[in-house]
Amino acid sequence: MKVYLAFYKHKRKCNSLKNIIFRIFDEIIRFVTKGEFSHCEIAIPYDRNSDGQILYECYTSSNMDGGVRCKLMPLPQERWALVPVKFNEEFVRTFFQLTIGAKYDFWGALGVVLPIKESSRKFFCSEWCAACLEMPQPSRYSPNSLYRKLTNR
Repeated sequence: MKVYLAFYKHKRKCNSLKNIIFRIFDEIIRFVTKGEFSHCEIAIPYDRNSDGQILYECYTSSNMDGGVRCKLMPLPQERWALVPVKFNEEFVRTFFQLTIGAKYDFWGALGVVLPIKESSRKFFCSEWCAACLEMPQPSRYSPNSLYRKLTNR
């Protein structure tokens, strides 16, 4: 089965205070890291929903969800860019089991662009994905730099 890195490119609707806050955070990430993506996940195809959309097991550390988590989600093309990676899906699940419950590392995420030390017990999205993929210095990756590294752009 294929494993993908899924990069979030959608702009949330500003229909609630929570969405407004996360939209601002997304835009800051895009601006500071010079790209179109504000979040990333490791995605493994799982099943289809009643509408025929592919559902993916999505693994990441999410600021919305408080840290490392897995959830089933469709990844519509207008919201997500999928990049296939040659990686063992069982390793992804094992790494998830080792890190489940780790909190989101807000300060570490800022450390991608500012001289702030990241936490070894917390993760931000691209750091978790890069660590799972066994990339060196995973805390140095933003969603956009991880995308550029994987696609050679």
